[in-house]
Amino acid sequence: MKRLWRQPVYIVLLALLPILGWVVTGLEQSERGAGVAVCVEAGAWNRQITEGLQEQAADSILEFVFCEDAYEVERNVISGEADCGFVIAGDIGDRVMDREWSKTVTVYETPASSIMGMAKERIGGVIFKLYSEQCYETYMLTTAAGLQEADYYAARPPGTGKDAVNENGDIDISDKMIEDFADFAWDAYETHLVDGSTFGFRYISGDQGSQYTSDTDVISDTVVFPVKGVFAVIIFISGMCGMLEYDTDRREKRFIRLAPNILTCIVDIWIPTVFVSVAALLCLWILDGVILRGGAAGTGGLRGLLSVWSAGMWTGQIGRLLLYQVIVVVYCCLLGMVLRRRETIAAAIPILSIGSLVCAPVFVRLGSYVPVFAVLEKLFPVTYYLI
Repeated sequence: MKRLWRQPVYIVLLALLPILGWVVTGLEQSERGAGVAVCVEAGAWNRQITEGLQEQAADSILEFVFCEDAYEVERNVISGEADCGFVIAGDIGDRVMDREWSKTVTVYETPASSIMGMAKERIGGVIFKLYSEQCYETYMLTTAAGLQEADYYAARPPGTGKDAVNENGDIDISDKMIEDFADFAWDAYETHLVDGSTFGFRYISGDQGSQYTSDTDVISDTVVFPVKGVFAVIIFISGMCGMLEYDTDRREKRFIRLAPNILTCIVDIWIPTVFVSVAALLCLWILDGVILRGGAAGTGGLRGLLSVWSAGMWTGQIGRLLLYQVIVVVYCCLLGMVLRRRETIAAAIPILSIGSLVCAPVFVRLGSYVPVFAVLEKLFPVTYYLI
């Protein structure tokens, strides 16, 4: 451990952590998504569509800019402030339910528009969700009103007794009972709509006929884990540098009388990752504190900084880093068996580092778009820390 502090490469890695963390965090916060101008005219679905698009923008590279009228949408697109624009008619709810949705959405685009398809999918998804919910509610109310006695008691909400049977033995289904039935069905719909137990998605490649099936893993256009990803790559680099240190120890037979070669290899790889992991943990903690306080230095003092992470969060972060260290040690040991020569290991370090930045979900998870990257990302230990 003392020898590491005399190695310039480890000092450089430790110094890079706060610098890269600050730079990447600044870029992430200042990054502006692709602008989409939207005007939702006054109507029954106005609030729901606006709220739905705001939720969509929370995990997307799209940035929805809400305008007062069609003229403002057009001006934003022409001036280049927005990549494209949409004007959604106020009566779209009624017209969609009547299946007369033609010309309910006016689209503005320029020849340079690059996100039109993505924006259409986002807006269409919000509208279709409202349409499906309305259809479901209407269907359940209609179904409850037409229930027979056996059907009602087989599907009634829990706690509903048989006091609805009249003196003739027939069932009297009141408006309140219909509403209770529909409310119970609606609660079940909301519970199971997006928890992965009801709906799934299958992506089929038309050329090769291959299939990729997932219950909840819907393709996302968001960037992922940039700061943690960069830190994870530096920890990985420190482990690979430990492989070079082991090669020196093995050739000079420094610990041959104290421990077998495999134990020396594990220690030489693990100790550098411990130093860098501790530095990464402290940087993540401080960066979270700065972000939560809007970048205001010294807000809340040391007591405010200490309250950024709870005990559970500290335990979780430390546990993930320890598990990642184990993965890096095992990976580097196997890599050393394959590469063997010191020169080959040194040449592989920049290649594997760049591969981690590109293939692992550091900035963008390319496996969501190109199937081959879904396989390549599994070849790098950084991926297992980030997911």
